[in-house]
Amino acid sequence: MFPRMMRAALTRAMIATGLKSRQWSPNMFTIASQVPVQGQRLKHALTASGQVRKDAALPSEEASTSMVQYALLVTQRTTLDKVANWIHESSLYPMTFGLACCAVEMMHVAGPRYDVGRLGLLFRASPRQSDLMIVAGTLTNKMAPALRQVYNQMPEPRYVISMGSCANGGGYYHYSYSVVRGCDRVVPVDVYVPGCPPTAEALVYGIFLIQKKIRGTRVTQSGSFRCPLATNGVRSYL
Repeated sequence: MFPRMMRAALTRAMIATGLKSRQWSPNMFTIASQVPVQGQRLKHALTASGQVRKDAALPSEEASTSMVQYALLVTQRTTLDKVANWIHESSLYPMTFGLACCAVEMMHVAGPRYDVGRLGLLFRASPRQSDLMIVAGTLTNKMAPALRQVYNQMPEPRYVISMGSCANGGGYYHYSYSVVRGCDRVVPVDVYVPGCPPTAEALVYGIFLIQKKIRGTRVTQSGSFRCPLATNGVRSYL
């Protein structure tokens, strides 16, 4: 029953993408490692003098060896991707990690004047309920392990905003013996917000950049749905 349903679904995908029936073959479903990369045949398509060979097909003219891969290439972002990304960007839960004076501007963002709640943001005090961390302030050597531990407790997918000069690279205390010269040495940073301290408008713009990055991500990979909790919220960067 399941193979017939899959064959019917692939047939509809073939018709939707304009794939010709002559490309059906027993070896249609191939392993990804066996599929040749397009760039591997560029050197064979040119002669020694640099002219195009007539007997060698260009990468753009090569027939697709897998109908599934062809359909995924045609539909770069499916409707599922758009819906999932829209839900994610409209319901961000920031994890507040205020360390210094930049945290005051972060609190200002949550106030009635800017009201980031209209963007769907809801500040949470628990890392297990957050998917966005805002590092606001000076990160010291003693606080670095706690920052990493909180980041590891956040579920996937997760994002980090480095707010202020101290969080970006140490700032005024760059040469201090007890200050980490940038929180990106401890956790991966997606957006850097400059300033000492940055204004609330700058942080709101950084949130817009996070939402833009979410819109460009793909939820589906190789035709399957990628579960955000597949790695238990732990990803090694150190």
